Amino acid sequence: MKIYFTVFLLLFSFSMRAQVSGVVKDKNQTALPAVSVMVKDSYLGTSTNVEGQFSINGLSKGKHTLIIKKLGFRIESRTVLIDTESTFLDIVLEPEELAIEEVVVTSVENPAHRIIRQAQAHRRANADKNDKFHADFYSRGTMWIKNLPKKIALAEVDDEMIGLLDSTRSGIVYLSETVSTISFQKPNKLYENIVASKVSGDDRGFSFNTAIGTNFDFYSDRVELGASVVSPISSAAFNYYTYRLVDSRLEEGHHVYKIRVLPKRDKEPTVEGFLYIVEDSWEIYAVDFAIPGYRLQVPVIDTLKLVQQYHFNTPDRRWVKSLQTIDFGIGLLGININGRYIHNFSNYAFVEQFEKGTFGSTLSRMTGNANQKDSAYWANRRPVPLTEEEATDYVKKDSVQTIRNSKTYVDSVDRKHNRFQPTDVLTGYTYRNSHKKLEIGYKGLSNIFATGFNPVQGWTFSALLQAKLGDAQVGNRSTFSTTFQYGVAEDKLRVQANLLHRFNTKNYAMLSLEGGNKVVQFNENGGVHPFINMVSSLFFKENFMQLYQKKFITAAYAQNIAIPLRFFVNASYQNRQPLFNHTNYSFLKKDKEYVSNNPLSPEDQESAPFEAHKIFKTSLALQWTPGLKAVERGDYRMLLNEGSRPQITVGYHYNIGTEDRKYNHQMLFAQVSQSMTMGYAGQLRARVNTGKFFNAEGIAFTDYKHFNGNRTHIGTTGSYMNTFLNMPYYANSTKDAYFEAHAEHDFKGFVMNKLPLLNRLQWNLVVGYHHLSTTEHKPYHEVTAGFNNIGWGKFRLLRFDFVRSFQGDRTENGFVVGLKFLNVLN
Repeated sequence: MKIYFTVFLLLFSFSMRAQVSGVVKDKNQTALPAVSVMVKDSYLGTSTNVEGQFSINGLSKGKHTLIIKKLGFRIESRTVLIDTESTFLDIVLEPEELAIEEVVVTSVENPAHRIIRQAQAHRRANADKNDKFHADFYSRGTMWIKNLPKKIALAEVDDEMIGLLDSTRSGIVYLSETVSTISFQKPNKLYENIVASKVSGDDRGFSFNTAIGTNFDFYSDRVELGASVVSPISSAAFNYYTYRLVDSRLEEGHHVYKIRVLPKRDKEPTVEGFLYIVEDSWEIYAVDFAIPGYRLQVPVIDTLKLVQQYHFNTPDRRWVKSLQTIDFGIGLLGININGRYIHNFSNYAFVEQFEKGTFGSTLSRMTGNANQKDSAYWANRRPVPLTEEEATDYVKKDSVQTIRNSKTYVDSVDRKHNRFQPTDVLTGYTYRNSHKKLEIGYKGLSNIFATGFNPVQGWTFSALLQAKLGDAQVGNRSTFSTTFQYGVAEDKLRVQANLLHRFNTKNYAMLSLEGGNKVVQFNENGGVHPFINMVSSLFFKENFMQLYQKKFITAAYAQNIAIPLRFFVNASYQNRQPLFNHTNYSFLKKDKEYVSNNPLSPEDQESAPFEAHKIFKTSLALQWTPGLKAVERGDYRMLLNEGSRPQITVGYHYNIGTEDRKYNHQMLFAQVSQSMTMGYAGQLRARVNTGKFFNAEGIAFTDYKHFNGNRTHIGTTGSYMNTFLNMPYYANSTKDAYFEAHAEHDFKGFVMNKLPLLNRLQWNLVVGYHHLSTTEHKPYHEVTAGFNNIGWGKFRLLRFDFVRSFQGDRTENGFVVGLKFLNVLN
């Protein structure tokens, strides 16, 4: 009886729920997108799609008042009597007419300044009104490509991509939706439970349109939009913006001011557009801002447009964000993409305190069947209706996916891909069996980094055979590779093999087995970039890369034992042998002789830097990133290491000479690194590394602690947190205690943007300090100053630094040209 009664109550409750849908247009019958449609005195609402359509589900039968509003139009209030399961409304919004003429500022204070000052004075109190809440969240992301070129950077565009576009090579390239419940506490505590996720053309896909990164809070001093953007009501706002009162009118019974916001300097991280402020409470009613990509220092973005609309709930006396839209355009290499993200917030529930354990290391978690919801679910739960184009895209790509996932189609694509061409000998070849998730490939000799030169080996040529089994993104995956390298002057072929197995993508347990014969630098974890050293050797007869031979077998294992904690263990048997120069070849300066391969005695071509020996090395390390957050997606966990958290590593090396006990030694080491945003003043990075050897009096130079120097005047990274810019490579190597510190501040335009003419360059001033102390040597110091973000238009891959170094009574000046693209290409 109880079961029947429960079923009856459920059916009765559903029969008492109804849907209101409709379309919103302007007086010219043009559909209006991003119109907020809210149920008065509630937190229930939605917004219109680009065709002006909206839908609100779950309304009880009876009388309801809808508040329909869009910036630039008069608010429409519509009372509806719902007595059927579905009600349709046809709504026309009238354009907003200025209630006042735009104020002309005289010697009397600009009236907009009074409003802004009031908003500044009340912003903390207003922010605290909505500082803790639960809410329903809906997100939809759509991206369109227009006139896709036939070739991108000389490469043909994939036929499968072209097949999804129309005859003009235009259409939707990405469409996904998310339905979730969120718990949020200012400034940045979030927990999101994703109950539904959908990606067009991928029925197994998980949408990454989540609530993470959607909190653009203009009550804060800074708004994170890829860069720290100055809020127009921040404490420093008058240093960055000018204001003008445009309009003043009654909206929903409240006096609302419309203020035009313009930046004082075009290159600063500032917005422009309109800010709407409510009189008396001085809360934000709406924002309508645009920001060019160059102000964010993301030049591939043409313009980003952000609109937020707030809704007033009379019983709670709260203004809450109901709708947020982000529109952007991207252009690069002839590719033009436009995108829109819609964020709909509804059903707010404010709390005094959250239960203990609400917030933890997981920011977002997806339920197991979130990506398996059917069309009926989405039709009922989707607050913003699909446009005709979006609905067609789902149908088309789902059909295409069915075909493309069939064995017949996959096999035909694999057969076409697997055809061998004579040119594959140079360019490389890959055999693929998609059903078995198997790839077997050969990397050809055409890769510029597969060919090299150094005085020890002469010209070197490398080839790589590789096999991969498993999904690249999720679950277990194995990669087996064999590398062949031949040195012409040395007339020696070396071979090494590696097996890497990833057990899962939850704790990322990884096992690596490696062995063979290879040539390595004494500073195996840093040293000189081989390509840069090749150019330096061939053109300038300057070789900085000292090498030795290592025959070895290594086993390594690592895994996360908690979200912020990763464990490493490594064991290796090595047979080391010294090497000597075998050629004096170069393009220029042929009469000059290369320095020897002995870093301890560069002019001695006969002496070896160490005696041949065998050693067994073991190491343990623990890496802790306090505050590290994660996103859970079924059997996939994504760690969100944005760099602002400190990363702490401690470890221990225990090494045993297998034939001579003098090589026995131990070492303890620790490292701390962090990147910190310094408000409007840019970003500060710092890294400290320290360690201590024990019983290391007789160890070989191969086991010393070596530090990353630079004598080539060429850098390859965007920041120098692990290298000295002017220090000789092995001048300060140690087998005792050491302390290393690096600090670098990138002002991100904070200085340069304020300098007339120079601000057009959009370069960033960078200053740094680097320090090294060892037991055997005098302290070494470097101070640096230079510019980052150097380049042209959307390509900014250069950096320049002036360096002054000090050690004892020795002072030296130098410079480094940063070619950041080398780090990408290698």
